[in-house]
Amino acid sequence: MEIDLLVPHDSYFDEGGTPLRLCFDKRSFQCSGLKVVLNQLPYLFNDATDEVFFPTTSVAIIEEAVARAKRSTKDVVTINQVGRFSRGKLPIAQGTSFKYSAIDHFFIPGLLRNIPPDGYLTPIYFNKDVLLKYEHSESCSLDQATSSAGSIQMKGGQSVPYGINQRGSVIMWLGDIVSLPEQEKMYLYSENIDPQHDLHSDFYNNQILGEWLGDI
Repeated sequence: MEIDLLVPHDSYFDEGGTPLRLCFDKRSFQCSGLKVVLNQLPYLFNDATDEVFFPTTSVAIIEEAVARAKRSTKDVVTINQVGRFSRGKLPIAQGTSFKYSAIDHFFIPGLLRNIPPDGYLTPIYFNKDVLLKYEHSESCSLDQATSSAGSIQMKGGQSVPYGINQRGSVIMWLGDIVSLPEQEKMYLYSENIDPQHDLHSDFYNNQILGEWLGDI
């Protein structure tokens, strides 16, 4: 694959509306006369057509690496930035113990809103059973707008949007749950699972793209 010009792709879908997958597979291509090897640098991938799309963050990292390699007169540059986004905590996550990946925040289109980033729109993934408590609670309520989006009305009046991705896991925004009472966070910790890098759902379409969900 040869790329003459890196064009940032700022959508979680291709031009025809097909959902794209955040991919970490090793891939190489020619760019500006150099061989570029992506060794776990995230990019967006269309599984149906094998097309590759580069989020804005990926483009910035690749362009910087290519420029540095040219100054050093190298003809091959290998890029691995996963570790860089796995160190430390996002500012909004300080004092919490949620499992998350900052990679989602920086590479899934639409989530990076503030510079410097605070991490508010970072997805936290849960077992689907996490919703059972709210569905049957006397102090909370579960409002399901669609099969993959809804909201939890908490006891203190706080509304927490949630989604269900293609794997059946529940998603909430880190910024929406860090301020919950400690007892509530303890429950969520118990249902928190490893990051899945998959946000496709009515939740994403509503929260990020502004699509209407009805009464939610």
